Amino acid sequence: MSELKIFKYFLSHFVRDEEGVVAVIFAVLLLPIIAFSGAAIDYSQATSVKNQIQVATDAAALAAGSASLETSDIELLEEVAKKVFNQSMINSGFAGIIDIEVTQITDGVQVSANTTVPTGFLKLIGLDYLDISSFSEIVVSATQIEIALVLDNTFSMDGSKLKALKKSSELLVNSVMPKDESDNVKLALVPFTQVVNIGKENKNEPGIDVPNNITIPQPPACRNTYPNSTRKCDRKKVTYQCVTDGVASTCTRWKYYNCTGSRGDPVWKCTPRSPYKFRWFGNMGSRDYPLNTKDISYDTDKVPGLLTRWNLYWALRPITRLTNKKDVVLKAIGDMRTTRSSHSYTYIPAGLIWGWRLLSNKAPFTDAKPYSDVNTKVMVILTDGANTRSTGIRNSTQNYTWMLNQGALPSNKKSWHYGDDIDEANNLTQKLCKNIKKENIIVYTIAFDVTDSKIKKILQKCAGNGGEYFDASSESELEAAFKSISKELLDLRLTK
Repeated sequence: MSELKIFKYFLSHFVRDEEGVVAVIFAVLLLPIIAFSGAAIDYSQATSVKNQIQVATDAAALAAGSASLETSDIELLEEVAKKVFNQSMINSGFAGIIDIEVTQITDGVQVSANTTVPTGFLKLIGLDYLDISSFSEIVVSATQIEIALVLDNTFSMDGSKLKALKKSSELLVNSVMPKDESDNVKLALVPFTQVVNIGKENKNEPGIDVPNNITIPQPPACRNTYPNSTRKCDRKKVTYQCVTDGVASTCTRWKYYNCTGSRGDPVWKCTPRSPYKFRWFGNMGSRDYPLNTKDISYDTDKVPGLLTRWNLYWALRPITRLTNKKDVVLKAIGDMRTTRSSHSYTYIPAGLIWGWRLLSNKAPFTDAKPYSDVNTKVMVILTDGANTRSTGIRNSTQNYTWMLNQGALPSNKKSWHYGDDIDEANNLTQKLCKNIKKENIIVYTIAFDVTDSKIKKILQKCAGNGGEYFDASSESELEAAFKSISKELLDLRLTK
């Protein structure tokens, strides 16, 4: 027998003898092999559950922290936390029992969650469950927040748009100011068109220059009359396309037709006229450039009030100064109205400068706290269109000169917002935004159903210091924008 055959013979016998031994060894090792291979699956599933529970715990802590701004009742905080936690876990697929604990600390809340996850493979080595826990802490800072809502109330906002604006604004107020009187949040409201009305009660505030009311005698009104007229006409209302505040609209007027007869000979007739009475209704003009883009020098260069024979902006509601009373702000929002007249145009700088003045502790209003790290100031600006007016007077007339000579109106035409230099209005808007942001004021801007690309770019650039720009083309998007702002304002006071 050759050496090769002898080797093959002994090798085949060795293999047959070892088969039984290998089988025994494999059987002994099979259980731990399965257990440790399955452990990876069990731990992977447990990690997934832990991540879901941590997300839910963070959400619950944030909700409880927000609620702690309103109440210190631990039972209510637990109710809020558990509700949000359960909502976060509703689609997780985890059916185990989770113990949630809410603890109120000096400057915030803590939320912890504990549960166990059953194992599949680890049971083979006696490990039936894996313990899962999560923890989140929210600290409520002592930051004081002052918010100015600068809202377009022009003709183009009439109807459903104003209704949607009121609803969204009220959502923000109720969110950031949950209590009737807030300890840390103040709100102001600035409705604007081409002017801002500061309220007649603020006439004597420092930095305001309102002339005394004046009365100007008038000569008789003389005209041709036709006392012997036999002229008769049919009439009907007809519609025509008109534009107000940049918005195409349908207007109506009388059309006379089928006229018969004659007017007869004219007779010149004069009748006495009542004197013109120029009064101040609360509407404000602008200072000279560059002071109309700055918040300085009110002692030497005051803001001019506008005297008019009648309230050209009769529907425009006055500003609401900074207040910590929620009902005051909500009432002011509810009272907002649009001016349906030829005097309702958009001049965004008017809203910007008065929003800034309300957030500043300088004259004319000193309700705000000084600028500092613990006093956060926020401006929310909304418009539904481009600037349609600028400073000055369009096509200055003899009528303006005559009234000026009689002592009516500010002597500087630039004080008025009846100009049509839209480039100037846009430039002033941009300069105001830049200067406002230099004071570290957080600026949010909202373009509501705006089609003008130029003003959209200006608003987008205006937002800053942590504030955002929102392009809301519908009422639902407007509400979403205000909800997003509300959440971010709450987060300013909540720190993980």
